[in-house]
Amino acid sequence: MNGRVLFSSFLVVVCLAMLWGVCGQRSELAGLRAEHAQLQAQLAASADSPAALAAEPAGAGTASPQPALVVTPELLRLRNEVTRLTERRQALAGVRTENERLRAQLASRGTNGPDGFQLLTAYVRRSEARLVGYTRPDDTLQSLLWAVQNRDLTNFLQAFTPEGAEQLRTQAGESPQSIEDFWSKSVGLVGMRIVSWEQDASDGSITVQVEVVPGESGPRPTLRQISGQWKIAGGF
Repeated sequence: MNGRVLFSSFLVVVCLAMLWGVCGQRSELAGLRAEHAQLQAQLAASADSPAALAAEPAGAGTASPQPALVVTPELLRLRNEVTRLTERRQALAGVRTENERLRAQLASRGTNGPDGFQLLTAYVRRSEARLVGYTRPDDTLQSLLWAVQNRDLTNFLQAFTPEGAEQLRTQAGESPQSIEDFWSKSVGLVGMRIVSWEQDASDGSITVQVEVVPGESGPRPTLRQISGQWKIAGGF
């Protein structure tokens, strides 16, 4: 009877000891978990803080590995915004180029004649004029200046339409004195420059604003194309 009591008491003591050990392990495990959580929080705070990174010794013997960059939704949004702004800047660069081209085209519109050729914009003195034909309106006016300078009645009349040339031939007459008087009337034609032009859509003729004396408005002759050549039709 005493032996059974002693054995039962021994079993009770062993059970109590085992329970005590289990409780102690649970307590120690809970402490380790708390310490692990605290260390993780400190590590995250150190990675996010620039001041903490700057406080690390520069000459440490062993370099600690840098934490990997975490791609967050905010970072993705910023990258998409940068991409969008870059594409928009490239598109605006193309628009700027087109705008400059249109500005240049608009600026030259006032000096471009029919079919896109360039009208005479520089002032041509009569003494420097050349006989360049009648392919363009400015060529016709320069050839007219050359004829006046050289008193060449034939080429002078070539600058006008047949009707206009016939009227001028009648005015010039046949005698040397009448022809001399005719040239004396053109002494004021010292040079010419086309300031602007207007085209008549109905017949394709153009009216040019001519500057004879620099800085002063001159005549507005009308030119018409005949057999591929521009002839003065009136207004001179």
